[in-house]
Amino acid sequence: MPAKRAVRSAARGTAPGGTVRSATRVADDAVPASGAGASVGTEIAAVPMTAPEAPAADAFRRRPRQSRGQARVELLLDAAAAVIAEQGLQAATAEAIALRAKTAKGSLYQFFPNRDAVLAALALRYADEMRAIHERAFPMDPHGVPLDRLIDRIVKPLAEFHDTHPAFRRVFATVEGPADDTRSAPTRLRAQLFESFVDRLDVLFAARNPTLTTRDRRRVALVAASLGQSLLARRGRAVPAEKKPLLDDLRRILLAYLQPVLDPPAAKSRSPRKKR
Repeated sequence: MPAKRAVRSAARGTAPGGTVRSATRVADDAVPASGAGASVGTEIAAVPMTAPEAPAADAFRRRPRQSRGQARVELLLDAAAAVIAEQGLQAATAEAIALRAKTAKGSLYQFFPNRDAVLAALALRYADEMRAIHERAFPMDPHGVPLDRLIDRIVKPLAEFHDTHPAFRRVFATVEGPADDTRSAPTRLRAQLFESFVDRLDVLFAARNPTLTTRDRRRVALVAASLGQSLLARRGRAVPAEKKPLLDDLRRILLAYLQPVLDPPAAKSRSPRKKR
């Protein structure tokens, strides 16, 4: 994501309870009574899944206006991610970030007032990348796709993102602060990303099995998202030898949980009794 966008957007936050267009409502409106779900499938990529951002205090000292300044901000964010991945969140001080970026600490303070503002911008960059993965992972029409392949299509890129962004989990573990505090930005983004993911699953499930009630569909989406989030986070802390088995277990758990709901067995028709 361009640094200018990161700096501009990270100064705003989205409360966990922000107004998100309900995927449940979209699905209910789109699914016809006859049970044809193809029209819902076409909505999956089109529904805006992110909440409008609420204004918050501007956390940035100066926003880059030239490509050189944008490159310096990106360098600082990359350095922060490297320090967090290798040494932990608390080690990512302004001094450590500047040292890793091979620049003066004053260069960091030209754009960010403190290290929490750096973490807010890094969290926003991660959030934008995660949203892009969500958009690519969810198919336009889930009909005819075997459920195990559908699960792999969603789970695999998320696992790869965790593997290539080892600081992601730690950045989003930041303790929540006041609404106008940049330290709360990762927490707000984490809540927004999770709710957006549940919304996408909700719409997908409505297309896959239009007979599901609104309440059941939403519950199943919430459980599936929670299972994925929990095991992917655990996998991020695991040693390399455990990563593949944990991912395989996640696939099996989701398949066992979702198959009776999304691919219910067809009701067997009773053959008429022969008259004697």
